[in-house]
Amino acid sequence: MHGKIIRYSISIGSGVVTNASKKIFELRKESWHDTRFLPAVGMYVEFRCDSNGYSITDAKASNYQDFPPEALIKEIDFWKTDTDEELKQKEQDLQNQITQKIYKETNYATLRAIAASSSVQDCLKEYFAREFNTIKFILEDNDTQHSSKINYLSTKRFLLKAMDYLVFTDRNITMDTFASDLQKLNKLEYSYKNFTKNKNINFEKIYESCFLDLQYNYRGAIKAILSTKEKILQLNNKIKGSIYEIKQIKTKLENKKNDEKNLHTKLESIKLTIKKSEEEISALRQTLQNLTHLSEEFKREHFLTFKAVFKRFYELLINKTIEAMDICASSFDDKIWKLGMGSMAIKNMFFKHNINESYCAMTFLGQYLRRLDKNKLSENEKATYNYYYQYKQTHEKKFLIFTTNQKLEMALKIQIMSLSKNYSVMIVKKDGEFYTHINQQKFELGYIDPYVDADIKQLIEEAKSSKYNTDTRFAIVSKEQIATLKD
Repeated sequence: MHGKIIRYSISIGSGVVTNASKKIFELRKESWHDTRFLPAVGMYVEFRCDSNGYSITDAKASNYQDFPPEALIKEIDFWKTDTDEELKQKEQDLQNQITQKIYKETNYATLRAIAASSSVQDCLKEYFAREFNTIKFILEDNDTQHSSKINYLSTKRFLLKAMDYLVFTDRNITMDTFASDLQKLNKLEYSYKNFTKNKNINFEKIYESCFLDLQYNYRGAIKAILSTKEKILQLNNKIKGSIYEIKQIKTKLENKKNDEKNLHTKLESIKLTIKKSEEEISALRQTLQNLTHLSEEFKREHFLTFKAVFKRFYELLINKTIEAMDICASSFDDKIWKLGMGSMAIKNMFFKHNINESYCAMTFLGQYLRRLDKNKLSENEKATYNYYYQYKQTHEKKFLIFTTNQKLEMALKIQIMSLSKNYSVMIVKKDGEFYTHINQQKFELGYIDPYVDADIKQLIEEAKSSKYNTDTRFAIVSKEQIATLKD
């Protein structure tokens, strides 16, 4: 029967469907059998139940998800039917009515061209409407101008690891916090996998259902072709019947026992009928030839366009889906970073291991890559490795902290990395380390503990004269600030 999902949780894999009578049915992920879409709230579905009439045993997304004013099928039609097959039949009946109207109003004997009822682009937009709408909704709901988007396909494993570790470590944060983000990403990845695995696309089949079925002028011409063939067949049968009558009349004339005058009159009438039928057949054959040529040309020419545009749409959808995944993953990662940097549990558990990068997916990815043997990387690992370091070179900003005070180190580290997930810190405890690092890399800002065992003035002068940190500002932490630090 037909229904609509009113509640669904991807994290627990269950939800609720209601039908036209507002009856409630239980939907579990094991009962979902759709290769194109994941279940989502608001989705119209086609489903079957078990004998208890409550639990759904088989469900999939309905082919009818939107009911715009200009559509042939209205939402009320959806609720009045049990299956998409019934809806499709109703839609075909309405399409046939339109075709019949065009057929009656068109003079096919003088037709010189078949006009497209809908463009290839419009038909394909309708065909991929759900995919485009999903991407549009997600892009509208997220920051598309994200300055440092992450690559979802490269970081997925570490994005989920960062989330899992956060939920496990901080009992105040649950999976429900990320349910919306996970659902968006699962939807997009589901579509992406479906796009990329369909290598052998049956263009002819899609062309028939997506384009030709909506070409009412073309369908009218096809109907005219069939009707013309039927008329020619009828006229040929009529001629055969007339020829048989002529033979009978001639037999009667040979007997010379019948009314010859009436027979001759009837004979001439039949011959005239044959002549008119032959003339009509000739005209019909010309019409048939013209209509066949026009319909074949229409089908052939538009198929070439359809195939080319379909490929462009397909490629565009794949690229847009990847873009949407990256945007969603970046927003997801931002949420993890903000929650992680504000979590006391993460501060005490994660950052106590001398980790000097923000709590985010790229930090977990970096930890993984540093454990690999660089001489034994697979092709995928090499690609991920290159992506990671390119991302770091583009977006990472480093801050220097010179202190031996653990409290100050942690306080400054958390303060800095809470400003941006692309901020990292370099901790130095001796003046020799300080000089080494300022001569090797650029720092956005340096913090110096006033209690360090070194000449602070000389440290700053050396930094200002270095190759990379001429313009870098160095701040000396106040003694009052240090005195207020808590564990």
